[in-house]
Amino acid sequence: MAAIGLSILAAFGFASSAVLARQGMQAIYPLPAVMVSLLVSFAVSSVMVLLFASSDIGRIPQEAMLWIIGLGVVSYLGGRCQNFLAANLIGASRSSLFISTQAPFAAILAVSFTGETINSLIALGTVGVVCGLLFSSGGSILEGWRTDKIHLLGYVLALGAGASYGASTIMAKQAIGIYDSPIMVTAFSTLIGLVAISPFVGASASQSGVVRTRGQGFFSAIFAMRYLAAAGLTSSIAVTAVAFAVQRADVVVVSPIVSGSPLITLFLSRTFLARLEQVTPKLVAGTLLAIAGVVLVVLGR
Repeated sequence: MAAIGLSILAAFGFASSAVLARQGMQAIYPLPAVMVSLLVSFAVSSVMVLLFASSDIGRIPQEAMLWIIGLGVVSYLGGRCQNFLAANLIGASRSSLFISTQAPFAAILAVSFTGETINSLIALGTVGVVCGLLFSSGGSILEGWRTDKIHLLGYVLALGAGASYGASTIMAKQAIGIYDSPIMVTAFSTLIGLVAISPFVGASASQSGVVRTRGQGFFSAIFAMRYLAAAGLTSSIAVTAVAFAVQRADVVVVSPIVSGSPLITLFLSRTFLARLEQVTPKLVAGTLLAIAGVVLVVLGR
């Protein structure tokens, strides 16, 4: 029951982060926005280490270190960067729907690399997720293919983020299985993520800058970053919740529950991003279908 509660908390955290990041990226370019959010995430994780896991510092086994490094690269360079870029291109509500594919990706990876088995319910649930995605976004994808390839890129990036998050959940499970300190695993992988994305953020900033509106003042830009800082905070809470959840339950149980975040994102987008995003009945129906597929994946375990 604790793992389910933690997974639900993570879903709320990721949904909130998506909406906050979308708002913040109205003033800040995506990759610098990732850096701001990740710096805040690392600060929060570091404080948690000092408060609750200081005795675990310096006792990371070598085998766990490899998993943690992989986790940092895949989760942040592969996951959060693509997540922010996708939200910038197609909006938080649509990108979060594709990112929910982390559940079937996690199931496929678990079957392929950890020896778990797949049954008819999991297969049916995976089909449900795919059908939900196609129903809600198929028209937009075809339109993007005909008129705006950049819009289509947003869907590809969101799908890549879903694959990265699915893989990172398995990596977190493996790391915590060796090194039983979820807070330290979260903090150190976040540091790895910071190092991994730094060259890309530097290249982006040197080419296009950090602030979208050149004429706005320094303090105005700092004020706009409050959304990204809040996104980093909620992401940190969500990632830590996932780490504790996979410590207590299988990935194929945790990941589908976390993948329910698009429902929360839809509600938050409709409430706070009405002028930026259009939440259509078709998008809602497709999201519900995808979530039904996620539920079947859970039942299949």
